[in-house]
Amino acid sequence: MGDFLLSRGLIVAMSNGDYDFLETTTDAVRRMSEAELLQIQKMRKFQIDEETYFRIISDKTAALLSTCCEIGATSATDDAELRAQMKQFGENIGIAFQIQDDLFDYLGKESTVGKPVGADMKEKKFTLPLIHAMNNAPRKEVRAILRLMKNGLPKSDIRKVVEFVDKYHGIEYARQWAEEYIARARKNLACLEPSPVKTSLEDITSFVIQRTR
Repeated sequence: MGDFLLSRGLIVAMSNGDYDFLETTTDAVRRMSEAELLQIQKMRKFQIDEETYFRIISDKTAALLSTCCEIGATSATDDAELRAQMKQFGENIGIAFQIQDDLFDYLGKESTVGKPVGADMKEKKFTLPLIHAMNNAPRKEVRAILRLMKNGLPKSDIRKVVEFVDKYHGIEYARQWAEEYIARARKNLACLEPSPVKTSLEDITSFVIQRTR
């Protein structure tokens, strides 16, 4: 369904001569595809560091929201600075959203999150809480966690990984970064005059950081 909607959007942009929209959208598709390939490559080698993590979520998640905001601004104004701010707003919201989503793997309940808790761990995904904990834990403990993840994770082992991440402040660290990107997104909105639209966008920043699913 997602592929169908994308193809329809590209066709509409072409038929109406909206080449700015077309360029923005196709660049987002490129970013998302490259990020997915990078994530697969790094997961196989257990090599995802913090820099790579932010690159992946920026291109894989934030690119979509950034594109939506940029296209919305482009359709409404010729103000280049406003367009740039809205593009960056989407980028910052997208990064914060993904960090918050990654935290659910350690803090959420399946009944509220909507996906099995520990799903990222089972898929050998290295998200920010785990990366930070591994960067700050003794090598012996890191090796033990890596062995658990390589061998598959029953429920009892998921709890061990969660405790490891909490012990080395991975959850707290990820929360701080999510809040930082929300703060950046709110600064992006300073370019807008007070209006119901601006209020709605401000509400989105609150929702992203406070959501439970």
